[in-house]
Amino acid sequence: MSRADDAIKIKQNDDMPRTRITLADIRDVKREHILRNLLYTPQEAGEVLGKSVNTILSLVREGKLTAADEYARPGKNGLVGSSSLRITAESLEAYRLSIVVKPEKWTE
Repeated sequence: MSRADDAIKIKQNDDMPRTRITLADIRDVKREHILRNLLYTPQEAGEVLGKSVNTILSLVREGKLTAADEYARPGKNGLVGSSSLRITAESLEAYRLSIVVKPEKWTE
């Protein structure tokens, strides 16, 4: 039996549950994957949030942004240097959402 015959048998198996996957489902999975795996330099993180590198480093020290440990390299005096630090996309997104001001809280 050839592989094509196997494929036909699998396709004709009606006992298997069928799940409809939408484009929105695919986009959601891609977004989650990117947020879990993408890392930014402090400069890139600053560009995303519209903040300076020093502000980004302060946010990391305050625990408001998460740095990926495997990229942190000790610099002078044992402190982590900003050139080796990487910020997780997940923490950037969480911080971005936390600073959004809702319209009912706006003042003129």
